[in-house]
Amino acid sequence: MMLVGAIPAKQVPAGTNWPAYLGGALHSSFNRAERAITPASAKRLVLKWHFVGDPPTFKNQPTGYQSSPTVYGGAVYIGSATGWFYKLNALTGKVMAKRYIGFVPGRTCGTIGAGFVDTATVAIDKATGKPMVYVGGANEILYAMYASNLKVKWRSVIVVPSKVVSDYYQWSSPTVADGRIYIGISSHCDKPLVPGGLVSFNQITGARIRRFYSLPLPEVGGSVWSSAAVGSAGDIYISTGNPESKRGDPASSDAIVQLSPKNLRPLASFAVPKSQVIHDGDFGSSPTLFGRYVGACSKNGIYYALSRVKLRLVWWKRIGAPASKQLGFGRCVAATAYDGRHLYIGADRVHVNGQTYEGSITELNPATGRRIWVTGLPNAVLGTPSLDGAGVLAVGTYDFTATPNAIYLVNAATGRIIRTLLTGGNVFAQSVFADGRLYAATSAGVYSWGLPRGG
Repeated sequence: MMLVGAIPAKQVPAGTNWPAYLGGALHSSFNRAERAITPASAKRLVLKWHFVGDPPTFKNQPTGYQSSPTVYGGAVYIGSATGWFYKLNALTGKVMAKRYIGFVPGRTCGTIGAGFVDTATVAIDKATGKPMVYVGGANEILYAMYASNLKVKWRSVIVVPSKVVSDYYQWSSPTVADGRIYIGISSHCDKPLVPGGLVSFNQITGARIRRFYSLPLPEVGGSVWSSAAVGSAGDIYISTGNPESKRGDPASSDAIVQLSPKNLRPLASFAVPKSQVIHDGDFGSSPTLFGRYVGACSKNGIYYALSRVKLRLVWWKRIGAPASKQLGFGRCVAATAYDGRHLYIGADRVHVNGQTYEGSITELNPATGRRIWVTGLPNAVLGTPSLDGAGVLAVGTYDFTATPNAIYLVNAATGRIIRTLLTGGNVFAQSVFADGRLYAATSAGVYSWGLPRGG
């Protein structure tokens, strides 16, 4: 099903894009060109629109959004928990096109199922010169759709999921670089584990090129829940999950791995040190490239910074609490935001001036890991913070405490909370700065904030 419309030319914002998960292949989560929302002007932001989307198809089906907004050419592209994929007018929130992609039942995961979690990428098809939308459906199909109307150019099978158990599910967002699309392979909830890894496709045709297995077959585990980062020289980095526990931690599991862009051959790997390994200690955090380093946070609560050459450990820093039976899961799963000089990360439990907070946002020195400032928040930060060129961080929380979740705007220079934009609804998706606005997605819908008319 599809509904197609158009934005009048005079209404197309002359703004900047946020074309992919975490801002692009480097995963900087930073939009330097966005300077409209400053620490001073953030106090004047007003809600421009709120979009909910189509009602659920199945009884007790979850609604809302866990995917992050992708903003390109005056439109917002996003998939919903109900399985619908939308193109929205970035100015008004009106539906310009939509397509039903799919929803999978919970089966052995003990839930009622899920639609989209991964975030779309918009990139130019070099064969046609047209912008295309690339996104993986919950049904494990990778779609290439024309950005103009969401018409499908091609679709390719990522993996073939079971119709009986909850084996595969598309957590990982596609990364487009150098004519290829990279997307991770993971299980839905480890019931059962699957052979995790990364697969590459030809961007123009959708033809499968290579598949990397985190563990040698028939081993299972090593899920790539996160998304691949790709440097300007084509160097690829992924983070992987745990292996089947009874088999220990072989090969490239519970690790950060560098792969060859030509054939996805592993070039280097860093595994969590044995003394820091915990049960279910996945890397749920996508790697971020910052200067000479690459880093990611493990569910053991520790952030690891490595040299991009041979993945040697440069420094590590405890950011949050490790996964435990009490917490249910490790919540250091956010990637970092990096503006070329400063590194920011959100996580969970932290102690500040004798007080315990369930969430946090922290600035770290990217060369040493030294904590520059830390701000406690009422709830855990699961999604990655984003940063604009004027020094404003957008931080969302996702937790189940008595305190409502919220989106916080934080002064990146001081860590001071400037504004609480929204309370209520879980915020798993990354909020993004584009077109002079802030776009966010929560369990209650998609939102756009901007300055009032006249500034």
